[in-house]
Amino acid sequence: MPSKLDRESASNRPSDAKTAFLTRIRQAALRQFAESGYDGTSMRDIGSLVGVHAGSLYVHIKSKEDLLYQIVGEIAESGEAALQRVEASEVGAIDKLRMLARIHLRWSMANPDAAKVFEREWMRLNGAQLAEVQVKRQRWADAVERIIQTGVDEGTFRNMDVALAAVAFRSVLNANYTCDGDPDVDGVKLADEFVDFLFNGWVASDHR
Repeated sequence: MPSKLDRESASNRPSDAKTAFLTRIRQAALRQFAESGYDGTSMRDIGSLVGVHAGSLYVHIKSKEDLLYQIVGEIAESGEAALQRVEASEVGAIDKLRMLARIHLRWSMANPDAAKVFEREWMRLNGAQLAEVQVKRQRWADAVERIIQTGVDEGTFRNMDVALAAVAFRSVLNANYTCDGDPDVDGVKLADEFVDFLFNGWVASDHR
């Protein structure tokens, strides 16, 4: 736990500096969670990356789990905002899913550490924090199902198991974090290839 000296040092730090230092802590945690996993990361590891003793971190954060919650929650909120824009767009189901794929893949390729942590480590949360993240993730999943169902209802997609199709769509996109931000991979092209691969089995023959 932080010593009296740690607390006094933190209280004397200007607000902007505190914010910047907290950002450094979160960035260090994100990097370490991506490399070693949540369970394989200690507060000492994070402290070492930002140049302070592990105990000093508690002046700025509640716990290692709270760091994970902040990271995952922020990513989920950003994803929800993008999803709302896509759903509100006046285009058909195919274009909406293509837009989602492009947004998601470009983001995950530009932020490989965040993509890894969001997909692999969120289940390490507990209690209310876990429940909140589950709700946010489910809203994204439900929206994908709604878009696909609209495509089925309009005859763009063939009659199929919409829930299974949504799982396939999300699974293909989420597997992309293994690209690790390869600069030679075009995110838009990759998104279009993924979507075309799936849609060849979904789209009604008269819409191909």
